[in-house]
Amino acid sequence: MSQWPGWLRPLGWSLALLGLALLLAWAGRLARTGLSLRAHLSQAQSLLAHPSQSGPTAACLLVRDMRQDIVLLRNEGGVLAGLAPAFAWLPRIGGDLRAAPQLLDFADGLSEAGDLGCVALGPALAPGKNPGSAPDGLPLERVLGAVASNLPALQRAAAATQRAGQAWAQVDAAGLSYSLASKAPLIDSVLPLLQAGLAGAALAPDLLGQDRPRTYLVMALNEDELRPGGGFISGAGEVQVQAGRVVSMTFQDSYQADDFSLPYPDPPDPLRRYMGVDLWVFRDSNWSPDFPTAVKQALTLYRPNHPVSIDGVIALDQHAVQALVGAVGPLTVPGAAEPVTGDNVLAYIRRVWGPADGNLSGDWWLKRKSFMGPLAAAALQRLQAGQVDWKALAQSGWQLLEGKHLLVYLNDPAGAALLAAQGWDGAMQPGPGDYLMVVDANVGYNKASGRIQEAFAYSVDLAAPAAPRATLTLSHTHTGVVPAPCVPESRYDPTYDQMMDRCYWDYLQVFVPKDSRLQDSTRIPVPADEIFSGAAESGRVSIAPVANGPWQVWGVLAVLAPGTAQTRSYTLTLPAGAVQWQGKDGLYALRVQKQPGAPPRPLNLRVRLPDQSTMLDATPAPGSRQNGWLVYQLTLDRDQDVHIRFRSKR
Repeated sequence: MSQWPGWLRPLGWSLALLGLALLLAWAGRLARTGLSLRAHLSQAQSLLAHPSQSGPTAACLLVRDMRQDIVLLRNEGGVLAGLAPAFAWLPRIGGDLRAAPQLLDFADGLSEAGDLGCVALGPALAPGKNPGSAPDGLPLERVLGAVASNLPALQRAAAATQRAGQAWAQVDAAGLSYSLASKAPLIDSVLPLLQAGLAGAALAPDLLGQDRPRTYLVMALNEDELRPGGGFISGAGEVQVQAGRVVSMTFQDSYQADDFSLPYPDPPDPLRRYMGVDLWVFRDSNWSPDFPTAVKQALTLYRPNHPVSIDGVIALDQHAVQALVGAVGPLTVPGAAEPVTGDNVLAYIRRVWGPADGNLSGDWWLKRKSFMGPLAAAALQRLQAGQVDWKALAQSGWQLLEGKHLLVYLNDPAGAALLAAQGWDGAMQPGPGDYLMVVDANVGYNKASGRIQEAFAYSVDLAAPAAPRATLTLSHTHTGVVPAPCVPESRYDPTYDQMMDRCYWDYLQVFVPKDSRLQDSTRIPVPADEIFSGAAESGRVSIAPVANGPWQVWGVLAVLAPGTAQTRSYTLTLPAGAVQWQGKDGLYALRVQKQPGAPPRPLNLRVRLPDQSTMLDATPAPGSRQNGWLVYQLTLDRDQDVHIRFRSKR
């Protein structure tokens, strides 16, 4: 600048000072926006922790403010975000700087989705008579009308969540600073639900009959008589919806779905051998643990006395009924001495199931399930009026879908794809490596499954010399205390508890990859007088391929008297693909799928890595290490995936 003419020097300094002032002003705007966003994030965390203290209107205003903050940050500081990775060498915050562009894209997509969702649903979620409070009632058709009229906004919101998900997938959460990394588990759990929720909302008008009536078959499953597909099909109903309102609903005993003027196929062999069943009828149709397969079989055997076109199937067990009644609220049911709640609904069902006078007459048999219609009607009345806690209902629905106590099948391709993407369609899904699914089937004409406690142990030795080996140990305990002879017969007892305190006939199946090889298994013979067919069983495991997937199934009959227990083991070699190698890096992946309708069961998993190998990472992390084994104490209350990466030193 010393070479400039004298009259230019003041101008140069003026421009430099102006630039510095603009830079400081820009930095000030960024700082103010950052502080504003931080304050709004704090408010959002408080709202999530105490959702009842704020209605949807206040929540949407907060989302809108956050959206404005993030748009300003992107417009004003996008260049800085792009330069931030160059400073990833800085201690403590280097991971945050490296991920800055992706984090900004994630925040942008998520905030846009929230803002658009509020635009679409805000009017329907507005408070009722009491300003500042939650809606006094939220009829389903009101929400559906808002969704239908704002469908483009919801579709854009769904697309925004997908962009947010793609950005988050590029973030190395383990490398973030503690304050950001601590939020990663919440994001990982909530983001898929938000994506599914917005995608589902966009599909809701079609699924709930906005353009034409839709009819859904509802199957009531009884897990006390556990079957591969969730439980004995106790009842069936048809629910027709139009424009978000149920226009008709009927429920009946599953036996009334039969029409023996039409031909029926032969039943699966275990039903014939252990129950004396000659025809495969609707109530026994869910023999496959793969729900889509079971539904297709059920629909071929569902034969009501009127024409019907089914758009989807919904199956729910007693656990689901208990959870949903608890979320919907106290129900006034005709004939019930007190309001029916989630706490007493199972006791109510079991009480009204049995004959009041203990007389097992033909009239009682015809009416033993007549409670289903009034119970469903009482729940529907509250739903139609919107007199429910929608947040609690949504949370219960999500947990039931995850736990396979609520199963949904849709003919609509987009709806079916959404369910499959979330793992909510009840389908058997092979993992990238090893696979395990244990399936019980009560074949004893009783409700003894409700008295059975079961535990699994799976030990995988990847250091075995020839090929990876595994040992599966299954423990069954009958907790009943009333002694009972194991005489196979079809009979009813005067009370539901007596139906539970009977011997347990269990056709036990284990699904493994088709290339696994069973080396040995425990044999527990069953005498002829404990089998319906009168032919004794040696306890030898049968092995068969699975027609609709890359598995084989091992089947065997087990009989447990009340107060007894059985433990059986299977020794197997794993397929070559159980461990995937890339150079010296190996990956052992295991998918364990939960049987529909089954209660949570403990799973002890032990994995021994190959000799001279070091674990790189594992998801989830093992609970402990014992003598060279990685040890997990898991609860099989939903499907579980375990991934272990390791590096060989050889």
